[in-house]
Amino acid sequence: MSALLLLASCGQQHKAESVVEEFMDKNLRNPDKLQITEFTDMDSTRHINDSTIHALRAAVGKSSVYKKNTEFDNADATPQLKIIRVKYKIEDAEYHDTYYLDSSLEHVIMLKSNIALEK
Repeated sequence: MSALLLLASCGQQHKAESVVEEFMDKNLRNPDKLQITEFTDMDSTRHINDSTIHALRAAVGKSSVYKKNTEFDNADATPQLKIIRVKYKIEDAEYHDTYYLDSSLEHVIMLKSNIALEK
């Protein structure tokens, strides 16, 4: 039974990573320069409301990394969102972003784009 749970968990992790990679390819200003260095294990949160979603989505539009017209899925936020963090490089800058996905792991609801760490 625990082996089945582990296998299901690995499948969900892979699905979340694939959704994030697809989102990045579509919405980064320079996706051809993207080098993902790490994904964290998926987690979850229940502490998100509509105003947080709108604020974080607006902040992404001001990011120098993402396109101004970054497209988020119009799926409604579920009571519990899944979180996965990604570390990546674009040229010499390193970034750490937090992605929030719906419980089906099919839709990026929002992301928190963190500040680049210049080398």
